[in-house]
Amino acid sequence: MIKNVVSNLIPYFLLYKKFCKSNIQVGYFDLLKYKLGLLKKNRYWPKHKNCIAANPGNVFVGINCIIGRPGNYIQGAGKVYIGDYVQLAPNVGILSSNHDLYDQRISNKEPVKIGDYSWVGMNSVVLPGVELGPRTIVAAGSVVTKSFPEGFCVIGGVPAKVIKYLDKDRFVPWKDEYEFYGFIPKTEFEQSDFYLKNYK
Repeated sequence: MIKNVVSNLIPYFLLYKKFCKSNIQVGYFDLLKYKLGLLKKNRYWPKHKNCIAANPGNVFVGINCIIGRPGNYIQGAGKVYIGDYVQLAPNVGILSSNHDLYDQRISNKEPVKIGDYSWVGMNSVVLPGVELGPRTIVAAGSVVTKSFPEGFCVIGGVPAKVIKYLDKDRFVPWKDEYEFYGFIPKTEFEQSDFYLKNYK
């Protein structure tokens, strides 16, 4: 009996070792719960127990992202698209729906898009309809009310505005040795239930 349990868990442990090298922050038992089907089927990406994900099936997460940090609130009602190698600091809010100005019973939904290699600082909020281009860095404590689709900039403030433009020639995109879409190895993503349900 114990031998069977161990032999079944070893492949997951080997996968977990690769997962750790991808720099995604998750515990072994979180990965195990996903592989055993004990997590919500519509969420394929890891999150801390103190992260709230509303409508997680509408949150599309790219390669090797760190988004489910403590205190984060990710609301997917209007859909959230997160590119590859994106990081959210703790206590970040991503909202894709807001109340109507004249009747708060009505929700106005607008997608949020965050480009590859972007980084959103602690205590920041990204509001519905915002698009952040690649390598957009959001300073801590910012409220992002409008889009910066060109990317390659540092934005900050309330409301956020450009603080500094980045030199595209100095930016070198990195690739980790092992790549995952959330809990799913990159090589298996196109065969996953989430992909087949949402992209086919």
